[in-house]
Amino acid sequence: MPIIGATDFHTLSRLTLVALTNDFDVGPDLSEKLENSWVLADEQVSLDTVCLGSTVSYDVEGQQRQVTLVLPNEVLADAGRLSVLTPVGVALLGLKPGQSGEWNSRDGHRHQLTVVRVGRAGERRAAAEALSHL
Repeated sequence: MPIIGATDFHTLSRLTLVALTNDFDVGPDLSEKLENSWVLADEQVSLDTVCLGSTVSYDVEGQQRQVTLVLPNEVLADAGRLSVLTPVGVALLGLKPGQSGEWNSRDGHRHQLTVVRVGRAGERRAAAEALSHL
């Protein structure tokens, strides 16, 4: 079961409302992820758990990729940032190294990824503050 810190949960709950209101395809998936996650106090979430601001190495069909999971307004295409409002972003959220997640691509194919490594990049509170600018 995915683990999400309380600050991220609060931020992502608000983001889910925005996504559902604006009919983003990933809104229902993010809502389901939040409903099916353990929510812990931020200090209880281990440093190797994927959260907002984490830099994640993951494997998809034998290819390793690395991204930093961010809010939509923090995405920079050339900086390796991935919005949590993408199918892959939702799949990564709350996982630890060795755990896998699935997502559907736009063409309907189901894909699986496996988290290889997780590092924290920055403060999660900064991510929560950034949401107020959406």
